[in-house]
Amino acid sequence: MKLKQKVKTLALASVATVAMTGAAQAQDTAAEVKPAAPAKPAAILGVGSKAPALEGVTWVQGDEVKSMDEKGKLYIVECWATWCGPCVAIIPHMNDLHKKYGEKGLVIVGMNVWEEGIDKAQGFVKKQGDGMSYRVAYSGGKESKFTKAWLEASQTNGIPTAFAVRDGKIIFKGHPGGLSEETIELMMAENFNADDFAKKQAEELAKREAFSKKMQGLFQAQDWAGIKEAAMTDEYVKGKKDAAGLIGQANQQLGDWDGQALLLKEITEGKYGKDTKVTQILGYGFATAEASDKVKAFAKVLEPHYAADKTPEDKDFFGRVAYSRVLFFAGKNDEAVKQLEGIKTEVGKMKGQRGVDEFIAKLDESIAGIKEGKFPPFQ
Repeated sequence: MKLKQKVKTLALASVATVAMTGAAQAQDTAAEVKPAAPAKPAAILGVGSKAPALEGVTWVQGDEVKSMDEKGKLYIVECWATWCGPCVAIIPHMNDLHKKYGEKGLVIVGMNVWEEGIDKAQGFVKKQGDGMSYRVAYSGGKESKFTKAWLEASQTNGIPTAFAVRDGKIIFKGHPGGLSEETIELMMAENFNADDFAKKQAEELAKREAFSKKMQGLFQAQDWAGIKEAAMTDEYVKGKKDAAGLIGQANQQLGDWDGQALLLKEITEGKYGKDTKVTQILGYGFATAEASDKVKAFAKVLEPHYAADKTPEDKDFFGRVAYSRVLFFAGKNDEAVKQLEGIKTEVGKMKGQRGVDEFIAKLDESIAGIKEGKFPPFQ
């Protein structure tokens, strides 16, 4: 197993990594997977089902939600855990939704799941402060009533996962990243029709599966030109964050750094949406990029964007490694070393977990290399 894959087992990947690994691999990087799948229930909880009560949960923050059928309100039950990297990465998005729609009838409940001990959730939420300002509850752990009634009943094996509830019925189940402002507004509309919405969801799923199948073939063939063309022209992803990620990955594989410069310009101009960040789309590739004059020149252009994007996140260790190579290529060796030493300190707290010793050894090797004027690809 490659080092990058081992790092992901530590729950260190960010949501942006999904775009960088391509649609064919998105299922593996979008969520942390529970070790053992639960037994399938006789009836599957899903869209159209009556939402179970939030029974047996403990409220960590915010007012208790006693029922989810109050007229005019939309409830989002978003399942997360402190050890889940993608869950942590989606928190700012959920917080933005809460701040924008909370007074308009949106009720978000961050439900901590698959975690033993409420203290971890409490400490995490306290540390987040205003960055996690919506309601938070502790489910009660792996064998809780919530786990059985919601997760096992819906055959949910990965998180983050969100359930949207209106008028007491589940109208959406999926990755919370799919809860765009447009989707929230649609679900909150007075003339909302559950049947029409379910039909549109089914149509969207069919389009996603068709695109994934198409991309799977292109990835298997390593047809980077084809991948880039599909990302630029396919109506399913055209102009979206995933398209930018695929184009960036293809450009790097093709050695098209002029294409990367154009992509950077398009992202900053908002062509791929306001939530698409230059550093997340173009930065990750620097972890494994081979050194060249064009790579070094592009690093100098990219490096200032990190401050503007406020990236990478503290727990996004692979993203921070990539950032350290951007700094190195940009001629900021001391800052690159400081970044790696900071990662080493944090990862050192995870001693005993799979891949940690190897990761630390690679960090030491990289730090020593920088001091000698070299920083090989981190893989």
